[in-house]
Amino acid sequence: MSIRIKDFGINLKTVYCPKCNTEQPKIRKPKGWKEILWGGNTCENCGCKMDKYGKERK
Repeated sequence: MSIRIKDFGINLKTVYCPKCNTEQPKIRKPKGWKEILWGGNTCENCGCKMDKYGKERK
């Protein structure tokens, strides 16, 4: 795992799911350690995992 400078940032903008374009909630419920430590979300609609900037995680 490589750590980039942007991993430490804070995103205050609205995030949309990259697959179904659903707006993600501002207050999130992390579903794993990666989401707890680095931010991000799992879409309630389609289950897509994304980073805090709305880009799909692999």
